[in-house]
Amino acid sequence: MNIMWTDAARDDLLELRAYLKMHQSAAFVKKVTEQIRDEVASLREWPSKGVYVRELEELHLDQYRELLAGPHRIIVERASDVFYVHIVCHTSRNLEALLRRRLLAV
Repeated sequence: MNIMWTDAARDDLLELRAYLKMHQSAAFVKKVTEQIRDEVASLREWPSKGVYVRELEELHLDQYRELLAGPHRIIVERASDVFYVHIVCHTSRNLEALLRRRLLAV
């Protein structure tokens, strides 16, 4: 399985790192980044990993899955032999608004 990060997801990770750098140690920032990347990379060995995104259940968009890395939600889409990483956000963020903007173009 190939894994492709969208530009938006890469930006999410960069913004998260920038925020953490202001408030946490460099070691903590590295740990969080590795947790997120490791969680995404685990899809190669476990492609059915993750749960359906509850905010998308009514729309029956079951190609999207949610992974968790600590307090961070990672939204991925499975398309044949590729996973696309769309969103990386803290669990306190309004995921429904992000989904509407990025995936549903509403």
